[in-house]
Amino acid sequence: MNYGDALKTVQDFYEITSPTADDEFMYTEALGVLIQETKEPKYMVELGWYYSSIKRFDLEIKYLELAAESGYGPAFEELGYMWYYGQHGEKDYDKAFQCFSRGAERDKYGNSGSLWCRYKLADMYRYGLSVDKDPDKYRQMIEAAYEDVKNPRFLNEPFPEIALRLAGIRAEEGKKEEAVRLLRQAKSFLAERLSVDPFWGHINVMGRIVRFLYRLTPFNIEYADFYDLFHMTGEEGEYSFMREGRKYILIVSEEDGEYGIKFDGRWYRSFEEFCQKAELGGSKITRIYDEFYDLEVAE
Repeated sequence: MNYGDALKTVQDFYEITSPTADDEFMYTEALGVLIQETKEPKYMVELGWYYSSIKRFDLEIKYLELAAESGYGPAFEELGYMWYYGQHGEKDYDKAFQCFSRGAERDKYGNSGSLWCRYKLADMYRYGLSVDKDPDKYRQMIEAAYEDVKNPRFLNEPFPEIALRLAGIRAEEGKKEEAVRLLRQAKSFLAERLSVDPFWGHINVMGRIVRFLYRLTPFNIEYADFYDLFHMTGEEGEYSFMREGRKYILIVSEEDGEYGIKFDGRWYRSFEEFCQKAELGGSKITRIYDEFYDLEVAE
């Protein structure tokens, strides 16, 4: 396979909705050719992402580290999260700190400093992970990151993650109204992201936003929306909502300190798991969240 064939194979792969094993084999072979011919780290990261999707984490790390060796910013972002959360083994905050520090800077390929790296680096200063605690530096870094993300254009920008942190800072400063405004904006933005990508980490962030919001401002069920169930399902009860003229019941049951969710005949261990896995009519719950209305406590 030559360079032209490899490039076309990769481009054609993006158009395949249900790739076969042969399609995926040709795709990885083509990326291998592009890496060999061009030495461009973007192809290394792409191949790393693919191996992550099929849980070949050894190969994921191999190609991400190859890209990082060339100073490619997006590779540091991926590796930083991997080490910070211990996604494929033990956590290593020293490595995470190094990766986030590099990823937060503009690289030689023209990639601007990653906002995802910047706010996680700020977290490390906040909690004293691989570095001395520095609350002032944390606040300064979050303030600066918010200025760069406050008018987001794309759903993959970390606007809700950074707005959540800034809301915490504002709440500590006694600026409750501004904190509530930030949380409402973060919630709205994240709901759109979850409609296309119900990733577990994003769902957890939504839970943090909603629960924090209603610690700062009274909850009014008359204005509640689907994601307010993060707040409502914190205790046993039954809740109903409407969709397409039909009433649905969601039951919260407590056992050994854990709250399970029953919906449409299935049980979920938490509202987070419900958001990730539940479907209606073949559609993910998070995709059709805005079709639910008349949310209330069931009688």
